[in-house]
Amino acid sequence: MKVELRFDTEIVNEPAITSVALEKKVLLNILRAQVDEHGGRVLIEIPDEAADEVIEAFERRRVKAYRRTLIEINERCMSCGHCITLCPVDALYRDELDLTVRVNADGCIQCGRCVDACPMRAIILLR
Repeated sequence: MKVELRFDTEIVNEPAITSVALEKKVLLNILRAQVDEHGGRVLIEIPDEAADEVIEAFERRRVKAYRRTLIEINERCMSCGHCITLCPVDALYRDELDLTVRVNADGCIQCGRCVDACPMRAIILLR
């Protein structure tokens, strides 16, 4: 399961991710991180069976954890496929029945390549 963690300025220098991983004895995969003196946002992947416990552990450390869809394709999409060719994790694909572009939201790492590639600006990364 993918979860976005948000850190505020008070806790950005604390080793929250490492602490939770060690406490819960679980491997956490960091997919994307943006951290500076103002706070941070980190996209991690948590094993599904440990997700609830891990999220609770983050929240006890005042880290906000969001489980949600990270990407949307709106009605402006022409299904041209530009986004599909640039997605490094194959989160975007063409539906075999109606040939429309679809997204596997669980695969998205929010790199933004699809947003830049879309001529109709039909792809939105939810932040």
